[in-house]
Amino acid sequence: MSNLTLSTRAQSIGDSPTLKINALARALKKEGKPLIHLGVGEPAFPAPQAAVDAIIAKAQTRNIKYVPSSGTPELKAAVARYTETYYGRKVSADQIIISAGAKQVLYNFLLVTLNAGDEVIFPAPYWVSYPEMIKLAGGKPVVVRPAHGLQITLPELTAAITPRTKAIILNSPNNPSGQIFEADFVKGLVELAEQKNIFLFMDDIYNQLIFDGNKCPNPYDFCTDSQNLVIANGVSKLYGMTGLRIGWAVSENRSLISAMGRMQAQSTSCNCDLSEVAATAALLGDQRCVKDLRDLLYTNREALLAELSKIPHIGVHKPQGTFYCFADFSYYNADSQALAQYLLEKALVAVVPGSAFGMEGYLRMSFCASKDQIVEGVQRIAKALKNLSVKED
Repeated sequence: MSNLTLSTRAQSIGDSPTLKINALARALKKEGKPLIHLGVGEPAFPAPQAAVDAIIAKAQTRNIKYVPSSGTPELKAAVARYTETYYGRKVSADQIIISAGAKQVLYNFLLVTLNAGDEVIFPAPYWVSYPEMIKLAGGKPVVVRPAHGLQITLPELTAAITPRTKAIILNSPNNPSGQIFEADFVKGLVELAEQKNIFLFMDDIYNQLIFDGNKCPNPYDFCTDSQNLVIANGVSKLYGMTGLRIGWAVSENRSLISAMGRMQAQSTSCNCDLSEVAATAALLGDQRCVKDLRDLLYTNREALLAELSKIPHIGVHKPQGTFYCFADFSYYNADSQALAQYLLEKALVAVVPGSAFGMEGYLRMSFCASKDQIVEGVQRIAKALKNLSVKED
């Protein structure tokens, strides 16, 4: 019998539910099945022309080499300009780290801040990777579930703080719900983090993909000491360039950013040269592409909501941002994994079960696909649910 065993860490970490759904959907499509994918978290939108031109120009130089571990000066300057434009805050290069996606930014942050057993608080519903990444870094995920609706209150979150709390993560607009946390909540959270001397990690990856005149509160507006504040973003959602794998973190805590850079240097060395050039071009280029993407997503959201309104017995919260809708389907089956599997098999529609986001009974549906696919996908879901109801009756 082999003694080649894996670490307890490796055995404790589960698959990414969203990536698992994507793999299954690709397999069904490969078989020729007319699958409609409403689970994917990437816009079906072309990359900005400026980014494409920059990649081609750089590739034609045939000079594709290592770049500075924490990001090129050019990309850091572009991120600094973005931060000043959208947050009203001037930051310097040593307050910015560029990573292989916002996901690596968060992982670097967790690795340099957590000791074994330290707690990280975040509200449900949450992005699927938060708990697993915290565990990988040796920490303990602490989920705070709202007593009502899809947003926790400040007292609910405050009650979860213990002497072992090291950080709070807030994603707004939220994946999967699309809800924006209000200014009073963000203000209270900033003040709470400063008072308790804990980090506040703002996952702002969707903060420009918002609708109906909504605004995302700026945490810097409420800071008195910004040393514990970290803001993460990237080009994956904003420009629909998920394959570029470029994200960043901004913090005025230079020691934190430096430590994240050292961690990155010893793991991935640096980011892709071509990707950094393309991200720089996207950030500095014509921003009408962002408006075009937002307008397309708005149209798609309206189509999705119109079709969902025809399905009885579900609870739908109108997304204020992102490109996701998180609806309560518990009337049909409180086991969201079983319901998602049923819809995949019977309707050939891929959705993500709410259990992956810490909220059972819900399904996450993306409105990234084409409008026609969204409409047909929800119509298929409605038909499958009607058949399910008939069988139960």
